[in-house]
Parts: sequence; C-alpha cells; structure tokens
Amino acid sequence: MIVYPENWHKDYSNFAEYYEVDLGLFYHLLTMSLSQFEVKHLAYSGGIDSTILLDIMTILFEGDVHTYIIASREDHPDVLFARKASKFYNTNHHEFIVAPTTHSTDKFQGDNAVRQFFEKLNDYTDKIICGDGIDEFMCGYYDHMSRSIHTSRSMDTYKFYLGKLCANHLIPLNNNSKNTQVFLPYLDNLLIDFYRKIPLSQKVSDIERKKVMTDMANFLKIPEYIINRNKYGFCDAFIDNDK
Repeated sequence: MIVYPENWHKDYSNFAEYYEVDLGLFYHLLTMSLSQFEVKHLAYSGGIDSTILLDIMTILFEGDVHTYIIASREDHPDVLFARKASKFYNTNHHEFIVAPTTHSTDKFQGDNAVRQFFEKLNDYTDKIICGDGIDEFMCGYYDHMSRSIHTSRSMDTYKFYLGKLCANHLIPLNNNSKNTQVFLPYLDNLLIDFYRKIPLSQKVSDIERKKVMTDMANFLKIPEYIINRNKYGFCDAFIDNDK
C-alpha cells in the first residue's frame, strides 16, 4: 500500500516553465523527501536511480540500511550489480531468488514478481522505500532516447510514459504490496515541480538518456560501474532472460 505521497493517484502529465538544472537543489529536495520518514529499507536493483537513494540513505542513517532484490537467478546482472554495490555501501543485503511463473490473472509477469517480492519482504519489514516514477520524469526508457529532442515526437513520448505511470506502475504496486507501507520519495510534490521545470534537452539526447540522473550520480560520486551499466527495471530480474 503506497502511503507516501498521499496524493500519488493523479495526473502526472502537466508541465511548468523551464529552467536550468540545479544539482544542489535536487540533492536537497531528495534528502528532505527521504528524511521525512524513518525507513531504512530499500528495494534495490543496483541501478543508478536506486543507488542515488541508497547513497543519501546511507548518510541519513549512518550506514544502517537494508537492501532487497528479487530475481529469477543468482547471476542476473541486477543481482550482481546490487550485490557489488551493497558491499560498497555496507548494507544489510537480501536476495530473493524465485522461479518465474505466469498466472492467467496476471496482466504481465512483473505483477507476479512484485507480489512475490512483498510476500518475501514481510519476513523482514512492513515498510519499504521504492524508486518508482523517476524513469518517467527523467527520460529513463530507451524509447525516450530514440526520439529527436527537436521534434514534437519527443514530447509525445514523454507524455505517453507519464500518462502510463499510474496505471502501469503505481496501481499494481499499491495493490500487490498489500499491507506493506510503500514510500516513493521521487514522487514528492516538491521534486515533481523540480522535474517539470527541466527542459527535455537537459534530460535526454539521441545518444544519452536520463542525463540529469547521471549528473547527480557523478555529483554524489557513485561508483562508475553503476553509472555506466545497462538499464533493467527492478522486477525485470524476475524474468529469465537478458535485454
């Protein structure tokens, strides 16, 4: 059950005036968002977005952070990166290795992964921080990169993913997490206002996606092997194949 932000079920596709990116402000707003709740447990894929959260949480909680990942096999890239980075940050790391299955009631296999993740998580905590929403706002999908930033198609793609955020990600997350309290710091209202003011040209190019997140990762001095890795969604590691 998503408990933060309380107004998560809304339209994310409206925009504000543009301005230049301020990484210091981004860091400040994200730190404020994370510090509002005493949650030391993080759904962790070993990717750039969740590692930015982990880096700040490590400072806030003086290294007392727990990380969790679900996967279909122990050698999946997500598992390997999460394992390596969790050692770097000295977290209490947990890996849930489960067999992928498909049920007729699942819209897609990811639903089953999310459900199993929270079933396993119940043995450890009833509160978790997740990084959902940042790919939509910061052009994290490869499809964002395939559209020229100088055409209306780029904005159409951007609006398309924002329009699907609730239905494809937040509602399934809310339903499958059941009684576990889910916190989404990237969807803090002040941060959303910040994202909306960043021009697309500063978020994505024809050769680079999520440019602001890469800049933030460099700002925080996150390990380069995390910054330069390929993108996988958190529960893509549940599907027994590679992209």
